[in-house]
Amino acid sequence: VRIRFIGHACFVLEHAGIRILSDPWFGGRVFQDGWDLYSPVTEGADSLVGVDYLWISHEHPDHFHIPTLRAIEPDRRSTMTVLFQQTIDRRVVEFCQGLGFGQIVELAPAWTPLGKGLDVYCASHTEGNSWIAFRTEDKALLNLNDCGMRNLKELSEVKKIVGELDMLMTQFSYANWQGNPDQPELRVSAAIDKLEMVAFQCQSLEPKQVVLFASQMYFCHKENFFMNDEVNLPSTAVSSISENTESKPIVLYNGESMDVGSQHATTASCERYEQDLQNVLASGPWQDSHTESVSISRLEHEVETFLGRLSKDAPWYLRYLLRPAKVFLWDYGHSFSLARTGIKRSEWKESECDVALHSESFLFCLEHRYGLDTLGVSGRMHKPVVGDYRNFYRYFRFGTIAMRGKPVGLRYIYKSVANAILVQLGRREN
Repeated sequence: VRIRFIGHACFVLEHAGIRILSDPWFGGRVFQDGWDLYSPVTEGADSLVGVDYLWISHEHPDHFHIPTLRAIEPDRRSTMTVLFQQTIDRRVVEFCQGLGFGQIVELAPAWTPLGKGLDVYCASHTEGNSWIAFRTEDKALLNLNDCGMRNLKELSEVKKIVGELDMLMTQFSYANWQGNPDQPELRVSAAIDKLEMVAFQCQSLEPKQVVLFASQMYFCHKENFFMNDEVNLPSTAVSSISENTESKPIVLYNGESMDVGSQHATTASCERYEQDLQNVLASGPWQDSHTESVSISRLEHEVETFLGRLSKDAPWYLRYLLRPAKVFLWDYGHSFSLARTGIKRSEWKESECDVALHSESFLFCLEHRYGLDTLGVSGRMHKPVVGDYRNFYRYFRFGTIAMRGKPVGLRYIYKSVANAILVQLGRREN
């Protein structure tokens, strides 16, 4: 089994002439211009000759990158089979069908043979994520990507499915909002927490090797650039794994290849990544990250439309519980109250509000059911300490769930409380 690393979470797995491409993102800013790769991807869509399968873990644009998929020539797309988890909404499946991919296979949580002794097992995880295992006669590889597993029972179940593990692939640094500019201690804590998660995964799954990936990005917008200050460097993650587990840490630079179980010059790969990161951080945020303001009349109209959609996404008794959210718009220098009846200007200071952001980001939340998720991952906001971000979050959370085709009701409340408890106990990612 051979791995050719493309970049971030993207790689090609090859076995006996079968090639599977995972999570292609070949470049370009994502998450509302909030992220970019700090090391360039040297391959393009024209280099995918011979790829038989395309696996997509979830709908986030650093894994399901629509410009990259569109860049694949139609003739090539027609020969490729897309592998995706079974979902209720089937959004990704239907989109790929519309792009003209040859075949779409919705993977049930069971071993699926692809031929020539290669089987895959894909299972859904929280927040729309999924993981995949690859198995041949003598090798087993597990790609957890963004599945922040730290629950022993859950990892034990995965281990029971996969068996003896030759290689684990997992994320090694934080990848969402972690504190305001004056709260670096939250980012330090998040970085340490991520290293502890990887170590726990290694201790539980006992892989012989662990590839540290899916974190080779930086926060590139002027509104979130400060969040780069405490990210885990690849070499930091390597040291942590070496000191705390029996697994061999591996870092592959973009374009590098290795056979599963073989040796790799990880130190040199780390040095290349860290030089790239140093270079982009020295250059400062994306130079064109000036955002045009959205007119108040446009926001008022979109709030009205959003509230109409909310009435379909959530039952009345949950909407009734929504408290007004205090929203501070940076570009206007004023606060606004978002309530079940609409939006109006208020006189709160930024420090008293529940969230502070640009009107463009607020509009994005109003227009798209995935807008809240994008905002959290991009980190293009502040959460004033005196306020309560949950007041803002709850307005948009219902749409995220409804988008995935899941019911929103009393069961949602129960699961939310249970998840909050697990997060507090450190057994699940927030």
